[in-house]
Amino acid sequence: MTIKKKPARPTSYVALDETSRALMDSSMESAFVMDVSGYVLAANKAAASLFDLKSNDTLQQYNIYDLLPQDAADSRRAKIAEAIRDVRAVRFEEEIDGRSLVHSIVPVANPWGEVARLAVHTLDLTKLRRTDEDLRREQQRQIFFMESLPGIVYHLYPDNTIRYANRYFRRYFGSPRDKTCREALNCSDLSCEACPPMESMKTDRALEWDWTDAQGRTFHLQCSPMTDSAGERMIMVLGIDITARQKAEDALKQARDKLEERVRQRTEELEQANLKLTNKSVRLVNAMKKADEATRAKSSFLANMSHEIRTPLNAVLGMAELAMSVTDPDRKNHYLGRIMDAGNSLLAIINDILDFSKIEAHKLALEAIDFDIRRTMEATLDLYMLPAGKKGLDLTFSVDDDVPQVLMGDPSRLGQILINLVSNAIKFTETGGVDVRVSLVEGPEDVVPEAPVKLLFSVSDTGVGIAEDKQKDVFESFLQADDSITRKHGGTGLGLTICTLLVELMGGEIGLESEEGKGSTFRFSARLKVGDADKVEAEMVRFASRNIPDMPRLKVLLADDNALNRELATTLLTEQGHEVLDVTNGVKALDALKERHFDMVLMDVQMPVMDGISATRAIRDPNSGVLDPDIPIIALTAHALKGDRERFLEAGMNDYISKPITMRGFYDTIARAAAGAPPAPSTGASAKPAQTGGSTLFDRQSALDMLGGREALLRRMDEIFIRDVPEDLKQLTESLETHDWDTARRLAHSIKGAARTVGALRTGAIAEQLEYLCKQKDVSTAGKELKILECETEYALKYVTKELGDKPETP
Repeated sequence: MTIKKKPARPTSYVALDETSRALMDSSMESAFVMDVSGYVLAANKAAASLFDLKSNDTLQQYNIYDLLPQDAADSRRAKIAEAIRDVRAVRFEEEIDGRSLVHSIVPVANPWGEVARLAVHTLDLTKLRRTDEDLRREQQRQIFFMESLPGIVYHLYPDNTIRYANRYFRRYFGSPRDKTCREALNCSDLSCEACPPMESMKTDRALEWDWTDAQGRTFHLQCSPMTDSAGERMIMVLGIDITARQKAEDALKQARDKLEERVRQRTEELEQANLKLTNKSVRLVNAMKKADEATRAKSSFLANMSHEIRTPLNAVLGMAELAMSVTDPDRKNHYLGRIMDAGNSLLAIINDILDFSKIEAHKLALEAIDFDIRRTMEATLDLYMLPAGKKGLDLTFSVDDDVPQVLMGDPSRLGQILINLVSNAIKFTETGGVDVRVSLVEGPEDVVPEAPVKLLFSVSDTGVGIAEDKQKDVFESFLQADDSITRKHGGTGLGLTICTLLVELMGGEIGLESEEGKGSTFRFSARLKVGDADKVEAEMVRFASRNIPDMPRLKVLLADDNALNRELATTLLTEQGHEVLDVTNGVKALDALKERHFDMVLMDVQMPVMDGISATRAIRDPNSGVLDPDIPIIALTAHALKGDRERFLEAGMNDYISKPITMRGFYDTIARAAAGAPPAPSTGASAKPAQTGGSTLFDRQSALDMLGGREALLRRMDEIFIRDVPEDLKQLTESLETHDWDTARRLAHSIKGAARTVGALRTGAIAEQLEYLCKQKDVSTAGKELKILECETEYALKYVTKELGDKPETP
């Protein structure tokens, strides 16, 4: 501040005691006392410095209005007048000559309430605000620097979230908002705990590593632990795209390999390079061995997978051949039942193959179901009566009398073990037979439900046997890629690998006794529990009954984007006297539930605009506005794989009905939900309906059976199939051309369900495969699969049209 003039001496003064003077002088900020006219009566050195007085000059006896610019003097005079008038402290900010000042004016009144003096304290925030501004500029420079870097930069926090990512990152991977690190980077690593950034955060040290993303780009990443502006620990990751460099290195390596090959050829003529040539030859031999082992492992896997699928498929074809050749209804039904069992076994094997990583990681869970051990053995071995008979072999089984009739365990997995062992025994046996025996190893004195038992299963054959030096490799052949048995006899590696795992899960052991040329005996133990015979009997009675369960008249909201499914579900409901309102997506379902009261919701999982899971979560929200957030919700879905049931229930659904819809399961599920009963327990693969492989074109009888034998209803499904599927296929083609994967996946899902409802099984299987490819965003393979689907759909449409024209309309 600039001093305008030397003021006259004030007419009054103030005397401060030593304590007050010391307090004023000790203040680092400006402080002075003035009278009501503006004359300074007492001041500290900081006040004199604030007004730019000389070091040997004092502010005392100056008039502050003379020391201020005119605008500031007028503003200060008004604030002082306000403090005198209201006899209260006044605080305000002002900018003077580029300084940011905060003033506090406190009036000092006498006992009569008159203000004679004022104490003024001034805080200079200029440096502090400049520091804040510099800090903001520095942060902006850092952000600009990170945004302009030709590489990815992101900040990773302990909760696996990315809270900042630069422009280069967002251009390649999109915005990381509301995503975990795994989701944002589309990472395929199995464990986040072993991720280098997490290791860097734990050890508080910098790390470097190379990482390849899902598109094949390779980045050299550096991660450094640090603390953000809020004091929270995080990891800053910087990455440079080294894909081009790696390609150049690969090209250089190829050129180097070619040069080494030329040198190797020349070394035959150069005796002085013989040692170098030898070393390179050894490396080449090792590389060739590794390549051969990799090729052999691939061939072994394909052969073994084919073996596992062919086993139940042969039973299906054989039993179907027998069913077609007989006219006796009882025998035909018996064969058809065995076809159903074999189909379920085939489905279980396919599920194991598709999810083999889960099996290898020992994450497969066994079911706990009450089952009749003798009936299970009979049903399992009936599948192989025909193949054994064709080879002239005797196939027998026996269960010791002391083995409990009903056990608790996983009958489908137990059957899977026996299927593999019996199939192999028949394959390797040319004369004689195969015998299966079940005996009790450990058991309670009193047979009571849930009492632990240990059983021993043995499968003996009179086949070629296995050499002693190969017996150990039989169980490890898949892991070692040793296909010597496969080359000679047809291969059992994958089947025995799965058997070994399943036996371990059952708390048992598997072993082999064999003598070459005299046959083999495979034995395995299993720890189970005694089952409840009443539950097994009740289950048999329930499935034998065809009666529709009793339930009250319901108001049902049906949400499904597929017209065929809506027509079928509506027909089944209205015929039982229920009132139905159908909508095509989750948003419309929410609107309907806000306006009307319903007793139940049937919710398709995959729908446009809003899917069924999102709609269910919205309905369960108490703030959603629906009239009844606790209304029973049943999922309608073609997803029936492991884990889907738990995912639907976790989203808030009460139960689910798998597509294609069957009358019995449809009515049972609705009755169960209407009564407030919990969902039926998952029973694994054996409880699922049999699904036919891609080699079967049509199964109209199964389609009719699912509709309770009602031909008129099947005709209506045919009409909707012919009407809607061509348009769905057209939209599917357009979606694939524009890479709209979500829409394409939903349309493939819709075609799959519609095709299976009318019995077009192979069309449904191909649509399911295309749905999976859309999920994986596999452009080239999806395009090829679409061509196959177009041909199959055209053939299915012709077939259904002919079926519709050949059969007279049934009332």
